[in-house]
Amino acid sequence: LVRRVAMVLTGLPPTPEEIAEYASDPRTDAYERMTERFLASPHHGERWAQHWLDAAGYADSNGYFNADTDRPLAFRYRDYVIRSVNGDKPFDRFVREQIAGDELTAWKPGETATPETVDLLEATHFLRNGQDGSGESDGNPDEVRTDRYYALESSMQIMGSCLLGLTVQCAKCHDHKFEPVSQRDYYSFQSFLYPAFNIEKWTKPQDRVVQANLPGELDSWQVGERRLDAEQAALRSEWAEWMRAHRPRGEVLFEDAFDSAEPLSTRWSDTAPGDDKPAGSPPVHLDSEEAPSARVRDGVLRLKEGGGAGDKWLCAKPRFEWRPPRKGAWIQATFDLVAMRLDDQGNAAERIGYIIAAHDFDDSSAVEGGNILIDGNPGGATAVHVDYPGKDSKSRGNIGATGYTAGHSYGVRVTRAGDDEFVLEHLVDGVVDGASLKLKADELPPGGFAFEYCCGRSFVVDNVTVEASRDGDAAWAAADAAFRKEAVGRQTAFEKSNKRIASARVPKPGRIAWTTDMQSEAPEVHLLKRGNHKTPGEAVEPSFPAFLSRASAKPVATSRTTGRRAAWAAWVLEQGSRQSALLARVTANRVWMHYFGTGLVSTPENLGLSGAPPANRELLEWLASELVESGWSQKALHRAILGSAAFRRSSSPRADALARDPENRLSWRYPVRRLDAETVRDAMLSVSGVLGPKAGGPYVPTPRDGDGEVTVDEAKPEAFSRSVFLQRRRTQVPTFMANFDAPS
Repeated sequence: LVRRVAMVLTGLPPTPEEIAEYASDPRTDAYERMTERFLASPHHGERWAQHWLDAAGYADSNGYFNADTDRPLAFRYRDYVIRSVNGDKPFDRFVREQIAGDELTAWKPGETATPETVDLLEATHFLRNGQDGSGESDGNPDEVRTDRYYALESSMQIMGSCLLGLTVQCAKCHDHKFEPVSQRDYYSFQSFLYPAFNIEKWTKPQDRVVQANLPGELDSWQVGERRLDAEQAALRSEWAEWMRAHRPRGEVLFEDAFDSAEPLSTRWSDTAPGDDKPAGSPPVHLDSEEAPSARVRDGVLRLKEGGGAGDKWLCAKPRFEWRPPRKGAWIQATFDLVAMRLDDQGNAAERIGYIIAAHDFDDSSAVEGGNILIDGNPGGATAVHVDYPGKDSKSRGNIGATGYTAGHSYGVRVTRAGDDEFVLEHLVDGVVDGASLKLKADELPPGGFAFEYCCGRSFVVDNVTVEASRDGDAAWAAADAAFRKEAVGRQTAFEKSNKRIASARVPKPGRIAWTTDMQSEAPEVHLLKRGNHKTPGEAVEPSFPAFLSRASAKPVATSRTTGRRAAWAAWVLEQGSRQSALLARVTANRVWMHYFGTGLVSTPENLGLSGAPPANRELLEWLASELVESGWSQKALHRAILGSAAFRRSSSPRADALARDPENRLSWRYPVRRLDAETVRDAMLSVSGVLGPKAGGPYVPTPRDGDGEVTVDEAKPEAFSRSVFLQRRRTQVPTFMANFDAPS
């Protein structure tokens, strides 16, 4: 019995001491005391938060087909849920905060926040739990719009199933075939969320972030950052000084330190050498702030993208021969990456793109090859594409291993390896880095060196240099070889120190992935004929399904928001209403399911006419009433179930009962149940004494290894944390968990 209580309430087996404590307790209320100990355990919040996160569609990734990009701040919502469960936050308050937490506070961005405000902002991530590929849309206007609507509809679907047990999504294209939900009801519901998911004023998922710092929090972080910055600057200065003193320079073919008083347009162009048209529309504006632009300021080159899709180039005017004349000879292009963004408020560039052998922007030239895009990745190896852009653009794999971060020199070197074979290597701080790849002569026609603009990738560079080896100079070749040999060892020491500094850094505090309205004025929302955004119908106003409540929606706008989500939350929680009763039934049924394996309604996300009928309607109604009358206390509902005869019954079968109720729908015995994947893993860690103490914070990564297995690196800190803290990537379930049927 103590094991049953422990596993249900905490997802962990009881310790021998906990078993002994209960078994030796002679008091008449020993059972109640034992259950209270597990209800009070911090592990209770971790276990039951997992149940809510599943119902709410939580993940640490966006889940857009293969573009399953990261949600690095989603963990703050997970931690909010754990705190709420452990603190027995009234469930009605819990729901209200998740739908409209930003509208429940007078806080404004830029102000210092309180812990209560932070809680409210974190809670709104509930509305962001659905799949959202709008950050990866390919630029096709119709597909972009479809992706935005899909994110909005995902949020509606989660609210419908999680809170009301209704398949509202079935009314997107026509009146629901089974439930009393009309298509008009669907779009009236959508109008409550539309201000936060405004299709016309869309904000990509990675940009829906607000800074909300507690008093003194940011100042303390900045002091630490300045100390680490100074330490890193000294390290870089020492490395650069050694490089300058010892590196034999090749023949300089082009050099720009951006210290000339002449206009940038004397050395750079928006057209590749020999090309017949500018690279992109609108082209790059030189010596201008009009985006997309290239402008020298404070002795560095600022590359400012105009936003949106579409490639553009800024190209050095000289044309270079990218096929060195003899075996062992090389040509290389390098630059200093000064900053990954133009200012502190901007988003870091997702890639640092540059091009060698640039000769033909729109791929209309008779010359094959060239236009080799080096797509510098901040997160690791760098992708290489030949004939970029265009339909015949092809990936040639990756080079290097080191990610792009400000404060380093980057570039590539092309070395002739044979008659028709060239090696492309990645350079970091002048030294070869990681893997290389081979190119053919026809992939390296003469052309320029260019920076590539695309998709909001703005960054700052300095000291662009194109140089080649000195042919026929034996003394120079010997000095160059000696330098490179010594540089490898020095770079290893340099990178080790760099990693030490990087590991001491902590993320900027106070960043929250939230949901809020784009403006306080409500946009017009239309019913979409057959659910197609290309065929909008009549305008709709926010209103509620008639079969639940005929109350009129009365949003009260604030200075920042429309008040619509707060109005919907007030409606769904209206005391004594049909909808709040439905919410209570859905919640009580889900709690029962996690105790007995199956809900009183076996379709917990669908309590409508198309779902399963209740096995015990009176019991479900009683549980829902207990939840409401306790002040929406989930722990009170736990106590009611824990104290029941149904929960404490033996699992042994009885012939007469099996004959009458073989599926045990009336709970005449406690069901024998499989442990879920999370509990299997957590129990193994617990009984072996290695379960980690992690109680929150960023997820524990679960990368795919070389064998295709999705694992947790046991050599990493926090590897033995509870499963609720593992990275929950939609397309990549950890292999161990998948073996025990963990769902994606």
